Amino acid sequence: MNQADGRDNHRLMLVNHLKLIEDLWQKLYYVKWNAKSFAMLARLAQDMVQFAQNYGNDQFLNLVSQLEHHVKSCLSTEKVPQESDRQRLTALVDALRHGLMAGSAGHGGVAEEPRTRPRLAPLPEIFVIAAEEKLSLAAKLEGSGYRVRHITSLTDAEQRLHERMPGAIILDVDFPEGSKQALDLIVDLRAQINLRSLLLVLAERNDMAARLDAVRAGSVAYFGKPFDNDDLVGGLAELLLPQTSQNYYRVLIVNDRPTEAWEMAGALEEQGITPRVVIQPMQVLQDIHRFRPDLLLIDLDIKEISGAELAQVIAQHRECDFLPMILLCFQADTAHYLANLNVPGASLLVKPVPTSYLCWEVKQRLRRARAMRVKLGMLSDNDAVSGFYNRRRYMMLLEQALETLGLRTQSLAVMFVMMDNLRSIRDTAGVATADEVIGQAANRLRQILGQDQQVARFGDAIFTILVPNLIGEPLMKFARRIRDALETGFYKVGEHALLLRINVGVAVATDRSQDHLMLIQRADSACGQAREAKSERIFVYQNTLLVNRAQEISSRTQMLEQVREIIEHERLWLVFQPIASMRGDVNERYEVLLRLRDKEGQEIVPGGAFGVIHNHQLGLTLDRWIIEHSLEMLGQRQPATTLFIKVLPVTLQDRTLNGWLRERLEQFGVEAHRIVFQVAESTAERGLRDMFGFLGGIKLLGCGFCLDRFGRGADSLGLLKNLGADYVKLDMYFVNGLAKDPDKQAQLQELVQNLEALGAATIIGGVEDVKTMPILWSLGVDLIQGFFLQHPYREMSYDFSGAAF
Repeated sequence: MNQADGRDNHRLMLVNHLKLIEDLWQKLYYVKWNAKSFAMLARLAQDMVQFAQNYGNDQFLNLVSQLEHHVKSCLSTEKVPQESDRQRLTALVDALRHGLMAGSAGHGGVAEEPRTRPRLAPLPEIFVIAAEEKLSLAAKLEGSGYRVRHITSLTDAEQRLHERMPGAIILDVDFPEGSKQALDLIVDLRAQINLRSLLLVLAERNDMAARLDAVRAGSVAYFGKPFDNDDLVGGLAELLLPQTSQNYYRVLIVNDRPTEAWEMAGALEEQGITPRVVIQPMQVLQDIHRFRPDLLLIDLDIKEISGAELAQVIAQHRECDFLPMILLCFQADTAHYLANLNVPGASLLVKPVPTSYLCWEVKQRLRRARAMRVKLGMLSDNDAVSGFYNRRRYMMLLEQALETLGLRTQSLAVMFVMMDNLRSIRDTAGVATADEVIGQAANRLRQILGQDQQVARFGDAIFTILVPNLIGEPLMKFARRIRDALETGFYKVGEHALLLRINVGVAVATDRSQDHLMLIQRADSACGQAREAKSERIFVYQNTLLVNRAQEISSRTQMLEQVREIIEHERLWLVFQPIASMRGDVNERYEVLLRLRDKEGQEIVPGGAFGVIHNHQLGLTLDRWIIEHSLEMLGQRQPATTLFIKVLPVTLQDRTLNGWLRERLEQFGVEAHRIVFQVAESTAERGLRDMFGFLGGIKLLGCGFCLDRFGRGADSLGLLKNLGADYVKLDMYFVNGLAKDPDKQAQLQELVQNLEALGAATIIGGVEDVKTMPILWSLGVDLIQGFFLQHPYREMSYDFSGAAF
């Protein structure tokens, strides 16, 4: 066996093992949660790490290691994983499957089964047969990507239709020869050449007789004048879907009698419908997720569970809100189901159902349901003018993309494209003209964007685009291409010939720690800076960082190696700075601070190290070292002392912290309330989801919480109300120059009163002189810290009883 065959066999083994993991996870997710089965999932993930080590793909091994770590982290909580953790686990499995499928390209690998929308074929040619020479509809169709032939006479139309058959015919029947002549042309051609093209009719008349004439000619849609071009184009797209998509209609058959189920499936397949059979009803949610059906065909007479209860479970699932169902039952059970079964969107058929009637009913329900789902989707997710996603849908996509960042995508750019002069166009040429310009600009964008680049109309004059896996100069080239496409050439609307002026602002995320709202804010800010620029009007928020990317990577790598070496050789120690009460409270409180020394014996600034490791595994290692040594010292200390310990963002994400911390508290005999964890306000704002998980764990143990560097955020008090805190340490801004600034004193007094009302004790740090002391006391500050009391020392030696204020 040669090396290539060995690698293929190894990949196939990984594919099969991943299939076991995916099947087990989906059963846990969709069928029934079971803690023992989840522990088995952890063992499968561990085994897969060993298999992946021999695969020779470092990126794949990294993903498998992430999967193992994530499963173990979820398992350690001894609870059902939170929704964010479940989504992350699903994303990791998807990324692994994608990696293995990509590796099988050209080797006859297993094809990935369809999971989302069907792939689309090229749009067909459209014949527009209308006497009017200048027709805005033709331009609208071309802008939507159709190949359009505009024919202005019935004679030419007959000749062209003899030559070739288009995907659809849009016939304006108001010819000088009369509407009957126009419709007769189509009727004759259907008889002579078996014309099968879809027929859409446009007409001045809107009465019943005119509509009947159109139906007799074989029309599938009728539009009375005046009609809306967007409505017609949307209707045409829906009618053409069977021509432009593969596996267009999908039906999931739920029936635990295989012979009967496969007989239905065969009949539906003959009608051009793609069926899938579910023999085990408990797996139906799993198969809905995988197969994405357009309709469910459920036999209520199943044995494992009640068919009526199964239908109600499906109807209550969020993914099945608009999923239609056809329910089958025996004649004897009909009265019972009609009286008791409440399943919105379902219809009931009595068995045995003639196969021809069943197929007809399925096809009718599919057509109606798909049309309704498309319309509802357009209303809820899309902007009516551009046809792009709306802001709400875009924000959902951005959150999902950030959640999977680092798996199949290594970077994510949010690009704001502002039509800077759209307002002046609207003021001078009118709202309708401005909307037409937006529509034409959207069509230009469609010609540029790839399938993985999602776009939305985010504001009145702003398109925003999600751009994965582009960074640095390639991202700038893409931004220039967008700007040039939208600025080059006139936008012709009626008698107007207009030009757009474009500004482009970009923000880039390279890890999951970045909040989606912060990314939007940065892109918006970059767009504003692009507007002020006099050159190319493109600004990347992180462009300065990107220019020095190589230097940063080198510096970061050096610092990581230095910290790793310091930990290995234990060249680190703790120091303590007292936090004293201004209200006569003599309880001992200290903030724990870390000190580091390099191999030459020189002390290094901890801030520089923390800036590199804040989201790195080494940060978690350092935080745990600090916590463990602090607990050890508390366990040996006689006076009741409270220690304030800062934690990094990486620790907030650690799902195993609570179990580890409980063990250490018990090991050293320390009461949990003697530990107060400090988190900076800015860190809490950026990672609210992680904060809620972290706080839930430490508060359950009985530890305290302090919100650090507080008061300079956009809504500091609102954040505090959401999180809750025992202590709040104010930003240094409030103490700097306080004695000489009456306005700051008034601001501080109001803030302290608000904090007192919220039940949080106030700490002021950075107190260095006696002048500030009476002011802080009069303003109601509870606790102070700073060099005025004591510099940080290795020993906890401050005399709290002798220094009460």
